[in-house]
Amino acid sequence: MDPVILSAHVTPFAGCKIIDIGCGSGIIPLILGSRFTDVQIIGVEIQSQLAEFAIQNTDQNHLSDRIRILNKDIRATTAFDTLGPADIVISNPPYIKKNAGRLNPNLQKAIARHELKLELSDFFSSAHRLLKPGGQILFIFPAQRLTDIFLAMQPLDFQLDWLRFIHTRQKNNAGLVIVSGFKQGHGPCVIRPPLVVYDNKNNPTNEYAAMFKP
Repeated sequence: MDPVILSAHVTPFAGCKIIDIGCGSGIIPLILGSRFTDVQIIGVEIQSQLAEFAIQNTDQNHLSDRIRILNKDIRATTAFDTLGPADIVISNPPYIKKNAGRLNPNLQKAIARHELKLELSDFFSSAHRLLKPGGQILFIFPAQRLTDIFLAMQPLDFQLDWLRFIHTRQKNNAGLVIVSGFKQGHGPCVIRPPLVVYDNKNNPTNEYAAMFKP
């Protein structure tokens, strides 16, 4: 659900360079590469097996001309590796604190979900390093960690642009939040209307269902 929702909120311009931090098997690059024919996407993934899956998926979907996968630790990745800074950095980053919650015995899943290889501060510093001045950072994260997001962004010159809370159902508390900000940006932060995933009959809402269309 998370990659599909995040992808639906990416609005690149022609010639845009997008970096996906922690791209996994390449779901977000594949969605964006299919929807936008005039952008370049670089997925960075620390886990070699997932990076290999992402490369295979890119090849099989005939998107290698627009998507490049790097098997690299984002903390050591530079603009030289990505052939220049990005216009947009996106991510569905690890969302559970290192010492919180039950650690999945599957190391691959544990790294994807827990901040074992990428803490929130590392994510923001990496995004800041790889973005152009004025570039956008866009990510999805648990809504309950909003305070952690603000604290981690504060030391860097990111300006919040908008927030959108995601509710599984209308009466439920928000479970996730999409955050958009700009490097060296200015202006107020807008709270966008919430996204509700399911209606009162447990059917996908029209907006959520539309996110799965090409």
